[in-house]
Amino acid sequence: MNEPQIPVAPSGLVGSAMADDAVAAPRSLLGLWQIVFLVISAAAPLTGMLGAVPPAISLGNGAGIPGAFVIAGAVLLVFSVGFASMSRHIVRAGAFYAYITAGVGRPLGMAGALVALLSYTCIQIALYGLFGFFGTVVLGPLLHSAMPWYAYTFACIAVVQVTGLRGIDLNSRLLGVLMCLEMGILLVLSIAIVIHHGGPSGLTLAPFAPKQVFSGHMGIAVMFALASFIGFEATAIYGKECRDPKVTVPRATYVSVTLILVFFAFVTWAIVCAWGLKDVVDAATKQPGDFWFIQSTKYLGGAMTTTMSLLLLSSIFASLLSFHNTIVRYIHALSVEGILPAKLDRLHAKYGSPHRASYLQTLTVALPVGLYVLAGADPFNTVFSCTSALGTIGIVMLQAVTSFSVVAYFRATKKDTRVWHAFVAPILGGLGLLWIGFVLIGNLDALSGSDSPIVRAFPWIVLAVALFGIALGFVLKRTRPDVYARFGQ
Repeated sequence: MNEPQIPVAPSGLVGSAMADDAVAAPRSLLGLWQIVFLVISAAAPLTGMLGAVPPAISLGNGAGIPGAFVIAGAVLLVFSVGFASMSRHIVRAGAFYAYITAGVGRPLGMAGALVALLSYTCIQIALYGLFGFFGTVVLGPLLHSAMPWYAYTFACIAVVQVTGLRGIDLNSRLLGVLMCLEMGILLVLSIAIVIHHGGPSGLTLAPFAPKQVFSGHMGIAVMFALASFIGFEATAIYGKECRDPKVTVPRATYVSVTLILVFFAFVTWAIVCAWGLKDVVDAATKQPGDFWFIQSTKYLGGAMTTTMSLLLLSSIFASLLSFHNTIVRYIHALSVEGILPAKLDRLHAKYGSPHRASYLQTLTVALPVGLYVLAGADPFNTVFSCTSALGTIGIVMLQAVTSFSVVAYFRATKKDTRVWHAFVAPILGGLGLLWIGFVLIGNLDALSGSDSPIVRAFPWIVLAVALFGIALGFVLKRTRPDVYARFGQ
């Protein structure tokens, strides 16, 4: 196999109140681990490891990449303190924008809602391009087929739509199975490396030493590492569909971030040990597509390497389904609040899923993918790499604003007076995310694989969408005060 490097970025009642309650009604049976499966699947561990690690090593801090994942995870754990505290007081499907609204007002909350929709949709479009690309690489030879990438992409869009309609409970069980498989094969490879005492340098903790972690361009490495975590924040989005959300959502948030952190740190440490401290940068630079597969063939054999390549497709599919669920719940929440047409808040009579919002979500990704196809865009270098970069900037900045909004909310309401939970942790998390966001903007060419003027305009696109949201908020305040009053509530 000879894939290029993958800079991964890194889920019938009518009426507002009735539809909102319906999402929390008899079908609200999600437990802790079901939510964890949903959000870790969005992070797509296998896709993140195979895609983000080689460029993070070659462009970032080399053998110190496990430490970069620890730093990124630590920033998100600190962010999670305020995020989880907020989830105990506000249970809304539109978590980010609901928290921003509660903390700093409806106009900024409206900006958060539009940026969230833009960012998650971009990431999903990017992943569809990635699925099509690897469909040709992995399935093409197995099926002896020369189908174009977009044939695999549109087939995947159809499957995600059908599966998404079946309801969140089925989705969580399916994603749980796929998540266990993709994490399982990486763990098997890592354990095999440990059993065989690693490569030229043996098993060493040097990748966690400050000398390695802070070498090279540590900021770029942390940027790629954080992009691999995107999706964990969806825990709060399922609040109305789980048992005891004020307890389950905070626990699911901490469990998800901790599991991803420990898993990524261990697996990247093992692969660095397999290549050796001196050779790992050269291997990641010259053989980014085969970086993991070479070691898999060495330690597990050809059959398991083929299995890993197939699980890469299931990993991308799992992430797509999880993001589909996330975006659908944003659309549903906005329709309940009167921002989007009221008809979108209807739930499926049999499955209890927001089926009209689901169809709209599928349409919003199918049309851009179709335009990419008509333009002859490359599924990897354009559809995936560039579009995911735009989405990643939006999500990181949204997380930072959410952190500061948590501080504002608790200072105004006094509902949580704990210094660490309501002030220090959110401030530190917000500053850490802002730093990573500026690193992202300063290294867009590395994240996207392109230095075109369009790519350089991505931060301005996010800012323009945010400003439009703020303006829309003030317009609604004057023209539709009833809708404005209901927004984010």
